[in-house]
Amino acid sequence: MFDLNREVETWSAAVYAERCQPAASVAELSDHLYCEIDLARAAGLSDEEAFRAAVARLGSVSELSAENAKNRSAVGAACAVAAKLEGPVSRQHRGLLLAHALLWATLMIASAAVLKKTEIAGWMLVAILIPLWWASEQLLRRAVVTR
Repeated sequence: MFDLNREVETWSAAVYAERCQPAASVAELSDHLYCEIDLARAAGLSDEEAFRAAVARLGSVSELSAENAKNRSAVGAACAVAAKLEGPVSRQHRGLLLAHALLWATLMIASAAVLKKTEIAGWMLVAILIPLWWASEQLLRRAVVTR
């Protein structure tokens, strides 16, 4: 059986699949799609027919994704590349990865403060702590993906 809400959610999310923080954009696109669906329903179409007509009117996923890519900032483009490289992470594990990043950020800031007082070169922070953070991040990601 055709589930209109699921189809709208899936289609809208697919348009913004390569963007970071897409919640507001997905909600806005879903709203536009529902407006088009309502117009098609008023014309006597079924939910499935109205959905197909609305999607045809708004454009395909690939067309809308390409249009969004044109408007992406440099930060957004970098975020999209990072998202592709990282691969999928479940919502359950995002909190763990965020806590891991915050812990390492705190360690780096504290180390920078200590290094500044001891006049040890700041390059040590970059040369030692950042590679250690990256390695631990990769190990943690592998651990949560295999679960």
